[in-house]
Amino acid sequence: MKYLLAAILGMLALSPASAQQGKETRYLAFQIFTYSPDPHAAFGPDSGPTAGLPDKASLRTYIGDIRQKVGTAGTRSARLAVILGPVSFEHTDQQVTRFLETGFDLALETGVAVGFHIDDSMFWARRKDLASDPANLEVMDWNGTVNTGRRLDWGKVPASAPPQLCFNAKAVRQAVEERSALIGKAIAKGLARLEQEGKPELFAGVIAGWETMIGEDFKTGSALGYRALMNRGYSANKPPQDMDRERESVVSEFIALWAKGLEAAGVPEAKVYSHIAFQPGRVFEAGNHKDATYSQRNHFTPPSAAFGEPYRPGFSTYPQPGLFEDIHAELAKHPQTGWASSEGTNLRLGAKPGESGMTMETYLAKVFNHGGTLVNLYSWGVGGDAHKDMDFRVVTEGEEALLAYRRFLRGDPLVEGEAIQTSSLADRMPAKIQRIQAEAPAWIQSSPENRAKGFPLIQKLRQQMGDRNFAEAEVTADAILKMLDAKP
Repeated sequence: MKYLLAAILGMLALSPASAQQGKETRYLAFQIFTYSPDPHAAFGPDSGPTAGLPDKASLRTYIGDIRQKVGTAGTRSARLAVILGPVSFEHTDQQVTRFLETGFDLALETGVAVGFHIDDSMFWARRKDLASDPANLEVMDWNGTVNTGRRLDWGKVPASAPPQLCFNAKAVRQAVEERSALIGKAIAKGLARLEQEGKPELFAGVIAGWETMIGEDFKTGSALGYRALMNRGYSANKPPQDMDRERESVVSEFIALWAKGLEAAGVPEAKVYSHIAFQPGRVFEAGNHKDATYSQRNHFTPPSAAFGEPYRPGFSTYPQPGLFEDIHAELAKHPQTGWASSEGTNLRLGAKPGESGMTMETYLAKVFNHGGTLVNLYSWGVGGDAHKDMDFRVVTEGEEALLAYRRFLRGDPLVEGEAIQTSSLADRMPAKIQRIQAEAPAWIQSSPENRAKGFPLIQKLRQQMGDRNFAEAEVTADAILKMLDAKP
């Protein structure tokens, strides 16, 4: 068994290094909502738009619940984490600094890694300095008609956030530079504490945005971004050659502004992620979008908008048809290391639990098996006991999901169920053999009965691989995996 994986990989024209995980810690994280205009979606009944951030004791209880139910904090290479946020312009500088310090306190106290999620532009109503000048607000035409609010399609009925900010307005850029420096310095201070304690892996990262986009007008549904275009020197008489591409550039510039501020203050580039949301090309093509281009439908954040300097890409990953395929295709165009599911869970929006077409293990594998370094799962504990039967919570907190979490945190290979059905032997076999190599020896040695059942199959698999009879070897491997899955 010791050399079985290397032999199989060689026979399948793969190198052992390609099947091994890197030394970088990967994080399975759960978002703890610390602010939302909807109190049912936030931390508790006092976390609505007029509330501050939750206290340390309450957060400790929340984190303890996650760790207790998951059953482990993981290892240095695969770590359980929580992501606290969103931290928004609704919060004062003092609140933010104290809150980030609390997050690092809790990481050291609980052994659960911590990360932070920044709301870059959605909720900012308390910033009267920004609201007082129309130059800071986006408009829906060349005439300068100010938007009525940013539309949020978070439920059955659309809701309105404060008006869409103009990303390249001077005062908005200054506000971002100041806030990113504040957050970056607080995180750098927390990182120094972790380094001093010899536990740098307890920082999962910072997500620099919350589905960053130039949203659409709440009342009319009109595309925005004209103010930003005018700030770039364009007008009705002198429009850009490509309106969509120009507005995509504005969004990318805004993401980079946040990331540069964080990095300049001391946050490592590898710990900063973007966060965009996009509709897969397959879904867009199946719809009727005569009145909108693909870029407009995605609020000027196609998959490519997630990439830039100095940060790693991050996406919302609710498993719509073609979503992961589009992400993986875009990743192939951008040589880089590490990326994030910045938001998501194994629930297809508008569907019921179990209708995503994949298990939670497959969902996680579609990130971690493709170079991902952070998965940030939404909805754990949202709304308290009164909402424990919510579809999102059933998916995220269910027993099938918990088993997948434990598998990842043990360091076991994750198997993509859908890939097993459609991919080649070269794609399927390494993950299967990795799991057999990791689990079968201890299982066989645990009892005479297991040895009697398992050892002959291992020998058979070895012979089939030696004979290059890969099709039959896969059948044997599946039989071994079935026994491992049945173990108590």
